[in-house]
Amino acid sequence: MARVTLRHAVLRASRAWAEQVQGGTMRLQTAEKYIQACERLVRYAAALGLVRLDDVTDTIAQAFIDAPGHNRQGELITTPADSTRRVRKSAVDALFATCRALGLTMQAPLIDLPPIPRSARLTAGRLTDADIDVLRFHSERGMPQTRHAAVLGLLLSGQHTAEIGFTRTTDLDFEHNRVWSLGATRITARYCPLDDWAREVLRLRADFVRTHTAPDEPHTLATVAGSPAYRRQSSVCTAFGETARSSGTAPDGDPARPRDVTSWAAAKTLATTGQIADVALRFGLSSLDGAARLAGYEWRPTPAGEGEE
Repeated sequence: MARVTLRHAVLRASRAWAEQVQGGTMRLQTAEKYIQACERLVRYAAALGLVRLDDVTDTIAQAFIDAPGHNRQGELITTPADSTRRVRKSAVDALFATCRALGLTMQAPLIDLPPIPRSARLTAGRLTDADIDVLRFHSERGMPQTRHAAVLGLLLSGQHTAEIGFTRTTDLDFEHNRVWSLGATRITARYCPLDDWAREVLRLRADFVRTHTAPDEPHTLATVAGSPAYRRQSSVCTAFGETARSSGTAPDGDPARPRDVTSWAAAKTLATTGQIADVALRFGLSSLDGAARLAGYEWRPTPAGEGEE
């Protein structure tokens, strides 16, 4: 076991995770994140002159988790975010757990360390109708060559960022003013309605994509077909972030996020229909409580005295 290299161990673990994905016991996005983090671990260990799996001790693993990195623009991040550290820790844990099951090691670095705490969940900023109009205006810059308006149009329809990267031109149904949304983890597949603005920008984007994409390739509206799920979602968020920054839209002082647009659309749905169930259906949610939170609606009254000091 001591002769097993770290690179070989990552390859064996990657094959095992791929089998779990095929068997439905692991999400594809989880496997992709684990593989990406483990490949970085291989490079990190090699820089230290370490090539064996069992060279990764508690100290080395912890140093890797806390190691500086780079953002998507290539800028140095000296202190990684807790979310990045959690992914690295989970990947190391999964690597050694899988390798123990394969008989490649008996080591279990980090197993006794407590989990990295999660930050409090951010609430969605409250966008106004004027904010949405400004986002629409700025997203149109360079269209249909740019994807920004298409991303915003799909967000306004009720799609989530995990879905938008997979939406194709064939998913658009202009006859019925809707788009097919394939769903995601905890999100149900469904049709989402298109307003007049979204229909027009998506029609222009679809025509452009069909013209500039080979007939035998998937005609995705906002991302590169064939990219991993996590990269597609990241790419969608990047595109929206560029629109938010160029428009200066910043509810509560922070640049608008995709969830802010989703929350605005959910609130509009609730105001129009008066039904939480309609919000849940539009956004593919199985929980009415989750739909109410998304729309910013407190539908369960707080018991008397609760929250008072």
